[in-house]
Amino acid sequence: MLKFLTRSAAFAAIIAASSMAKAETLRMWGPEQITEPLIAELWNGIKADFEAANPGVTVEFIPPTGTISNGAVQSAIQSDAGPDVILTNSGIGRVTVVKNAKQVIPLTADYEKRGWKDQIYPWLYTELKGQYGGEIYEVPDGLDALGIWYHKDMFAEHGWTVPATWSEFTVLLKAMQDAGVQPLAIGPRTTGSAGHLFGNLLQSASGSDAVGKAVRGKLAWDDPSMVTGAVRLRELVDAGFIKKEMAGLDLEGASRLWFTKRAAMFVAGPWFTANTRKAGYDLANAGYAAMPSDIAGETKPTGGVGWSWLVPVNSKQPELALKWIDFMLSDGVMKKRAQHPASTMIYPRELQGIEPPTTVLKDIFAVAAKGVGYNPSVYLPGDVLDTYFQVIQGLISAQINGEEGMKQIQAKMAAAN
Repeated sequence: MLKFLTRSAAFAAIIAASSMAKAETLRMWGPEQITEPLIAELWNGIKADFEAANPGVTVEFIPPTGTISNGAVQSAIQSDAGPDVILTNSGIGRVTVVKNAKQVIPLTADYEKRGWKDQIYPWLYTELKGQYGGEIYEVPDGLDALGIWYHKDMFAEHGWTVPATWSEFTVLLKAMQDAGVQPLAIGPRTTGSAGHLFGNLLQSASGSDAVGKAVRGKLAWDDPSMVTGAVRLRELVDAGFIKKEMAGLDLEGASRLWFTKRAAMFVAGPWFTANTRKAGYDLANAGYAAMPSDIAGETKPTGGVGWSWLVPVNSKQPELALKWIDFMLSDGVMKKRAQHPASTMIYPRELQGIEPPTTVLKDIFAVAAKGVGYNPSVYLPGDVLDTYFQVIQGLISAQINGEEGMKQIQAKMAAAN
């Protein structure tokens, strides 16, 4: 009997040792708002599902301390206890920074090998393939769709609607001003907010084809076909539709103007649903529309890759990181996320048979389905972005005119190329 127990104990020890050998930890950087109850509920559920599908694996979230833009991601990668896989706000302007520093691995082969190229929009795969001579360093997790947010009750009270053309839009802005309502809010001290409105104006005035060429350096920013959007921003300021004093506002301050209905409209993407929830604003009252354009087919949101997965070169679990990305691209996880109350983005492929958790998100999905243009903030080279945002500040504070601003951007683009 003792001999049998000894053998059983030995067998149990072997099993335990085997289990210990298979125990793995995947350290994941993100998401940013994991402390918010709804978002924590969603991501803890995803974590549990992945761990259940991969016995012995533990997923450890690393709350982000920032982004590529402020150097936080780069510092995290350099750490000995850094992440194995990273979720961060992206776009070619940001990814180029870590790619050039050789901090992330190319994932091109995995798009073929793991079938990722068939799990994102074909146009998105083409866009990614064209950025670094065919090499790809990111896997899109979400896309942005930047357009106009407005108050349904305010619009109903005044009989306002977001029109289809820019000419009619300027009439609407004047009507809002005459009614004692600030037409537009912007928080340019937060560079993203500055770029959201300006990108909308550029596309509305010039069209997405022209903006796409400009961000790639194939069309001069001071070309007459590109200048109009900058001129329009200065005209909005001169008319008082955007107050010069807004040059001192950040995203939070400008959002507050909108939440308290002191401003009728605000340009933002689907991520703004999280801001509205946090502010206690009734999402059922939020409307969404694309920035109007006089160019046929150009009344559509601007956007680009908003969030992506990256794998650091020093990942201790590179294969597990790739498996995690497989999991995040799966239908089950994407649909779970898209229908969860914490959903805040457009996903990198069309999802059939889903019901978005809020009406405004459903509206954004519908508007974005017709096409999304370019938000230069996520496409421009890092060396150019500082000048780009400074020009927007200069236009809003009425220190420069549109022609001068676009010349400054073009000079920086020429130097970068």
